[in-house]
Amino acid sequence: MFRIFASMLLLGIFLCDAGSSAKSLSATQAPAKVELLYCKGVNLMPMLLATGQIDGYFAWQPYLSMAEKSGIGKSVVPSKDFPPGWQNHPCCILVASDRLLDDHLDLVSAFSYLNILAVQWVRENPQASTQITADWLMGSRNYTLGESAMPSQEVFEDSRPTLVFSTEPNDTWRRSMDGLIAQMISLLDTSTGDQIGLQDISLFDPRPYSSARAMIPPGKLDSPKPMPQRLLIGYLMIDHQAPLFAAVKNWKYFYDRYGIALKPQDDAKRPSMIDLVVEGEKVAEVELVTAPTGQTLMTLMNQGCLDMAYCGITPAIGSILLGGEDKIILPVQNEGSGLVLQPDSNVRGWEDFVALARDRSAKGRPLKLGDPDLGTITDVILQAAFNESGIQGVKA
Repeated sequence: MFRIFASMLLLGIFLCDAGSSAKSLSATQAPAKVELLYCKGVNLMPMLLATGQIDGYFAWQPYLSMAEKSGIGKSVVPSKDFPPGWQNHPCCILVASDRLLDDHLDLVSAFSYLNILAVQWVRENPQASTQITADWLMGSRNYTLGESAMPSQEVFEDSRPTLVFSTEPNDTWRRSMDGLIAQMISLLDTSTGDQIGLQDISLFDPRPYSSARAMIPPGKLDSPKPMPQRLLIGYLMIDHQAPLFAAVKNWKYFYDRYGIALKPQDDAKRPSMIDLVVEGEKVAEVELVTAPTGQTLMTLMNQGCLDMAYCGITPAIGSILLGGEDKIILPVQNEGSGLVLQPDSNVRGWEDFVALARDRSAKGRPLKLGDPDLGTITDVILQAAFNESGIQGVKA
């Protein structure tokens, strides 16, 4: 438990540790303006860039790789290089409802155990993992953009080096999460922020991770009590969540080796009905539910329509700060986002981008960037970078 105003102090530490300090503008220097087009997701961004309706976009994979492979854009700054410094920043996490944690902590711990093993498998088997991801997300079909056809497996192979699959809530991860919390609070209106500052809020429940980790060295899994009702788990259709896809499609490997599996009830390329099996016993029937954004998943969580979700960390943070009865229980994937500009851009890093933004703003032709949505991981990091660099993001 901690007070939210302490997170603001932690952000100050975060900035100092990153070796950056906010750049103040002189009284006579107006901030450069960049227009932000909120796209309610990432699907439209490549087409908007290809047709010249935006100058670039800040998004997560595989939309950076798609831009490169199709030739419509160039990935110029990875999210880890945005100021004030976001090395190994959290991206996708696993969140569980307080109700599930109260009633079925042992089952959540077993599920976390499987996730830790699945992340390990994905890291050790990149080619097989990429094939599973291509099958799950695209049925191994091509991505198409206008007349360009991109083999999905090639897109995911290009995307994968920018993704850091990890379930370790280490000091770097926690420090970066504290920075995201403080930045999320700064995006809230003052009255809401004041209300939040008056209460103690815990966002991360360490018990499932600790229990799961304790079971791994001896290789002895504690069987949870069966769950009578269906377990509803949400996820996003992106390659960041490859460990989930691997756990389902490669279920026999995990069952034979570790005694736990997410066993599909049919042979569909993208199964939705699954049995969670532990040591020969079905402990829960699982339904996998997709949604277009993390905000949608967290809305479903708050409505009691999901028990767990794989989603971006900032929608989870925002939901919990505003009273959602959920907890972050496990990292899944870090980094994996970046800035894409037009293919002929001379930008080679963040400072080049700032110079371009100032030049375009001074000429009365501000850059227009696609932004997935307010409160997404990309939006929060982008807003922090703008604040650090004297750029004003305005709604397009």
